[in-house]
Amino acid sequence: MSRSRQEDPEQARLKQKAKEMQQQELAQMRQRDANLTALAAIGPRKKRKVDSPGATPSGTEVSGSTAGSPASSSVPSTSSRQYTRQRITRVNLRDLIFYMEQERETAHSLLLYRALLK
Repeated sequence: MSRSRQEDPEQARLKQKAKEMQQQELAQMRQRDANLTALAAIGPRKKRKVDSPGATPSGTEVSGSTAGSPASSSVPSTSSRQYTRQRITRVNLRDLIFYMEQERETAHSLLLYRALLK
């Protein structure tokens, strides 16, 4: 009889842990759905011009801005930045990695491999 008493708290602990993990997974799915909905509401991503070679290898610049990154552009764009406010979109790193894995241009990029290491 003492053995069944020992297994009972252990089983209750396992059930509690499974319940917590299920709740975490449900919360993650809700967060992912919310992020995808927010990205869909923002609209399609604008293509960056090819003439700025420093835009893609800069690392975190790509994830922070959807418009062309002003840090790598020339002087005229910094003056236009004064009256056009840059739009910042925040996403989870996990969602960004998922997106980059799906896109053909970034599936094998150095930026994706660096993001996977974080």
